[in-house]
Amino acid sequence: MKFYIYTFGCKVNTYESEAVAELLEATGRYEQVFSWKDADAVIVNSCAVTEESEKKAAKLMRRIRRENPDAVILLAGCMTQTNPEKGEALGADIVCGNTGRSSVPALLDKAFEGGKGVKKTVFSVGEHKKGEKFELLAPRAYKNLTRANLKIEDGCDCFCTYCIIPYARGRVRSMHPEDIKRAAEELVNSGHREIVLTGINIGMYGTDIGFDLADAAAAVRSAGAERIRLSSLEIDAIDGKVIEKLASVEGLCRHFHASLQSGSDEILKKMNRRYDTEGYFRMIERIREYFENASITTDIIVGFPGETDRHFKESVEFAKKAGFYRIHVFPYSRRKGTVADRMPDQVPEEVKRERAAVLAGVAEGLGRRFLESQRGTVHSVLFETKKNGMFYGHTGNYIYVKTASAENLKNEIRDVVLGGMDGDAAEAFLTENH
Repeated sequence: MKFYIYTFGCKVNTYESEAVAELLEATGRYEQVFSWKDADAVIVNSCAVTEESEKKAAKLMRRIRRENPDAVILLAGCMTQTNPEKGEALGADIVCGNTGRSSVPALLDKAFEGGKGVKKTVFSVGEHKKGEKFELLAPRAYKNLTRANLKIEDGCDCFCTYCIIPYARGRVRSMHPEDIKRAAEELVNSGHREIVLTGINIGMYGTDIGFDLADAAAAVRSAGAERIRLSSLEIDAIDGKVIEKLASVEGLCRHFHASLQSGSDEILKKMNRRYDTEGYFRMIERIREYFENASITTDIIVGFPGETDRHFKESVEFAKKAGFYRIHVFPYSRRKGTVADRMPDQVPEEVKRERAAVLAGVAEGLGRRFLESQRGTVHSVLFETKKNGMFYGHTGNYIYVKTASAENLKNEIRDVVLGGMDGDAAEAFLTENH
């Protein structure tokens, strides 16, 4: 049987799709293809962060059914975990959530009982329960990525007022460092030179099993990974001790994506974020103390319920003070089932758009300032792609660069001197040629 996977959402979803693809191929009964029109089974891995992400999944489901009416469609992920009835309403043949992903081959087998073209509707959405264990799903390699994601944590205990994810993903649960090392060894042996530690809230890694994020990074390093990168961090989940321990892990990239969400203490409180701007700033300054030339990137939501012009101005001024390299700006999106959706003083869409445009302009200026400060500095780069005779990759502090070379640099780590920006990438010169 031929299968196709379409993934919405975050790095965790991408990771889980890769793992499921490997499980299916390992049975010998399924072969991955890269068009849903050619597939006997189509897996849609959904996202529920916003209402818009669910609408996109629904639109795709209708298109797949129209273009490949005989395919078995398996709808999985956060959308079906929080609203399984929606999966049935969209016409999925198999509905499953975020528990028991290792059962996907068996679910497809059941749907295909009787042979190709014979479909049985299968419903399998397990409930997240207290004490739930981390599900070991670890792809041995990524077919199309130089860097490899490694999910070390699942779930979140924070319950921010705008977020549905704790209900979609359950409580924090962590992969044991020994299992992390084994999974990382598989990726390293497959040729991946950089591993990205990812999860729903990786700052809370290990709180359930007596470890911390630095222990996870050290396990990956002991597996032979040359570069280790952290995905998005919740700043309240780490402390100075963890930062100090992370600084001792050789090969850890000097890029920290620390979600802020608002630069106004009043709005942070309404969001149920567990820090204030003073605490956030103190922590990123601690990061800069231990990681020379680190880049700090962030997320900021504009137009949260009750956000006034004064609150928005506080966010803008704090962004400038923090000196972010990049800011992902999100106009607040109402999400049914969350506390924030029921809050009064919802901000008009037009105001959200205006504030998003203003903050995006500020972010662009901050980014230019940071990149200019990097001109003439030396960085190691993992080169990932080649386009039009140029090799492209990222520095440890996540600057996108390009360089010309007669030798093949793909999947090579080389030292470069940074020049100025040229289009969407900084010019880089190999140190031996500079």
